Amino acid sequence: MKKLHWFTHTNIDTRRVKSRNALKKDNPKVSIDLSHFIEIFAKNEIWKRKKYRTEYSSEYSEQDVSKLKSIKVYFYSEEAPYSNGHSYESIINNYVDLNKIETSKITSSGIGDAFQIAVIETEIDTSVKVIDYLTHEEERDIEKIFEKKLTNENIDSWHETNRIKGLISEFLQFLSFNMHLNFRSINYSFSFTEKPLQTGFTVLSDQNSYYYETDKIDFLGHYIYYESEIDQVLNLMNESAKFWHKEIPTIHFFLDALKGSYVTINNFSKLVFTLESFFREKTSSDYITLTVPLLVGNDIRTMKEIRETLKLCFRIRNNYVHGKEIIDLRTKLSKGENIRVEEMFYKLKNIIIQLFTFYIKHNLFLMKNNEKINHELVFRLLPEGIKN
Repeated sequence: MKKLHWFTHTNIDTRRVKSRNALKKDNPKVSIDLSHFIEIFAKNEIWKRKKYRTEYSSEYSEQDVSKLKSIKVYFYSEEAPYSNGHSYESIINNYVDLNKIETSKITSSGIGDAFQIAVIETEIDTSVKVIDYLTHEEERDIEKIFEKKLTNENIDSWHETNRIKGLISEFLQFLSFNMHLNFRSINYSFSFTEKPLQTGFTVLSDQNSYYYETDKIDFLGHYIYYESEIDQVLNLMNESAKFWHKEIPTIHFFLDALKGSYVTINNFSKLVFTLESFFREKTSSDYITLTVPLLVGNDIRTMKEIRETLKLCFRIRNNYVHGKEIIDLRTKLSKGENIRVEEMFYKLKNIIIQLFTFYIKHNLFLMKNNEKINHELVFRLLPEGIKN
């Protein structure tokens, strides 16, 4: 049995969580066990679906899924950045012997830039050897590389490890999707960064050896304020696991729009794509702005607010993609309107989350042809009341 630990930054904010586990120093604030879903993903043949991402997209197989025995995610938070005093080192040392990894390699991962840290811990049942570790000095010696690293055994292990990383990334997207559904956002634009942030490294180990590799990711980088008193993530995962193996472009657009803390007008456009993908091709914006409030609004006032929000979002997107004006998230909608695009980003995000919830409630993702919103769907639900 081998373990693969993946250390990276997260913007899932657990700083206000109070738990017995977190009272002891260096313990995670929140722990999530995803192991239960390994069997479900295997049963549903997750490997047959196209990936919802472009990075870490190595094609894994049924055999690779069977090797994964457990996967757990731990979230760590502090009141100050981990780079201050290198306090991240004590977190890492809980899982791997930090003395065995050269400081220069840890630094190259960018983990010191993390404000909060996530650790993904997996157990893998495989007979493939752990790749031979090369020191920084040995990596400069081409003969050492061929002699010690580029052996057939090491190459086979490298390919298998990449497939496992792709599988882990699938679970991280699955978790991120359900976290977004559970914890709706207010305007958290303070979390936006001026440039992309990617950090991370992996350590594959057994009882005798270990292998380090810099693996920078940003799957958990979008800001989510974690509130334990409203945490229904496990229940949501139990529902979404039923359709996660299906190829649903709506989920792809949603995850792509909400990846990372570097949020731009392009992310806003992808959210509009997400909204449109709930509908059939060539559906007009007028139809969308009329139908969505009926599906997710609780009263007339809310329905009118949703309709106005969607009309503004279409206007923003159209002005941008058709070249009418250069827009960023801090742009005001127009003269006299004290509303910025970033406010509409979060309003649109929450409306889309409500649509996902509507789809899950009515089992629409389980339909054979990924049912779209149309007249037939609305008429079918109307006799019993759409919100029931």
